[in-house]
Amino acid sequence: LSVYQDVRVYAGVFDGPDQQRFPLSPDRHAYLHLARGSLEVNGQRFGEGDGARLRGERELHLAGGQDAELLLFDLRPNELPRP
Repeated sequence: LSVYQDVRVYAGVFDGPDQQRFPLSPDRHAYLHLARGSLEVNGQRFGEGDGARLRGERELHLAGGQDAELLLFDLRPNELPRP
């Protein structure tokens, strides 16, 4: 798969006691998509098909998965500043 953007793509599988901390750079954005199952992301429960744009977060804590599969996109900001 070729992607012509400044992006890193991560995939993860979480079930039961599995957990991971993922640091985020302050000059980057992230997008998380939960493809299957359920998972807690920074204490917030996500269900199958849920996604989130992440701005200003310094770290993700992924835990409490139930048959969860996720994709995490680490992105260069590509939007204009708000006035």
